[in-house]
Amino acid sequence: MRRRTMLIWAAFIIPLAVLASGDSHAQSAASYPERQITIIVPFPPGGSVDVLGRTIAQKLNDAWGKPVVVENRAGASTIIGTTALAKAPPDGYTLIIAVSSHTTNPSLSTKLPFDTEKDFAPIALLAKAPVVLYANPKFPPNNLKELVAHAKTETKLNFASAGVGTMTHLTAELFKTNAKVDMTHILYRGGTPAMNDLIAGHLPMSFGTVAQALPQYKAGVLKALAVSSDQRYPSIPEVPTFKEQGFDVVTTEWYGLLAPAGTPQPIIDKLNAEMARIVKAPDLGERLTAIELVHSTPAELGSFIKSETDRWAPLIKSLKLSIE
Repeated sequence: MRRRTMLIWAAFIIPLAVLASGDSHAQSAASYPERQITIIVPFPPGGSVDVLGRTIAQKLNDAWGKPVVVENRAGASTIIGTTALAKAPPDGYTLIIAVSSHTTNPSLSTKLPFDTEKDFAPIALLAKAPVVLYANPKFPPNNLKELVAHAKTETKLNFASAGVGTMTHLTAELFKTNAKVDMTHILYRGGTPAMNDLIAGHLPMSFGTVAQALPQYKAGVLKALAVSSDQRYPSIPEVPTFKEQGFDVVTTEWYGLLAPAGTPQPIIDKLNAEMARIVKAPDLGERLTAIELVHSTPAELGSFIKSETDRWAPLIKSLKLSIE
């Protein structure tokens, strides 16, 4: 009889506990935010990710009347910043703007201090940007056909990227595989130093996002041989794609907002709704015009992260790339 009584009480208490938990999550979302929010940018100040992060921070600050700050935690192919997020409380007060490295790092390192799929809660995809093959104006080729012909006459043809396993580097490796050309990767710690050396004439080519050197390209101090978008990109419509020049290279650098796993779903949904509003705002500034602002549901971003992780793993493995 006593056991039966206990089972009856449990039947009532457990659902009540679940309801209470749901109510507390709903209440926390209704009052969220009550204090400062930190957005981690896993890069140094000044780049497109930093600009996007600071724009979002300002828009959230304006909407909610609570301080939203950007914390730059650069280094180790975004691992330093991502580790900080993984260790943060799952309460919606620490977020990160992740990029494509989030989906390539699992294949580049066996020692990640986090699980890129299980330790984070996706909020929204924010933006995409293709990769451009930039060249010094004095470099003879003006398109990919000329580049392939030139590569066959050169004993050593160098190119730069933002780092091992970045989307700029993987785009270059994908092109090399498609074109069957041999080019030597010169490693830089970031895209800006690589572009500076390209402009100075120390390099013939560098792969970078469209936003990374758009002003320099528009000013004529760099030229662009191809862009990795599926169709011609609005910011540089005169630049042909890899695809239309005969090479199956379609890639994108992406930007997405993540929280620690376990963050209450109502808070995730509230942030997602704000991201939908922000990316449609007409006054985001000229520096963001070179990237395509988009929006997704949390589930769509989660699926995208999984598909990108699966897409790049075979190429990284075949090239034996590593950041360890």
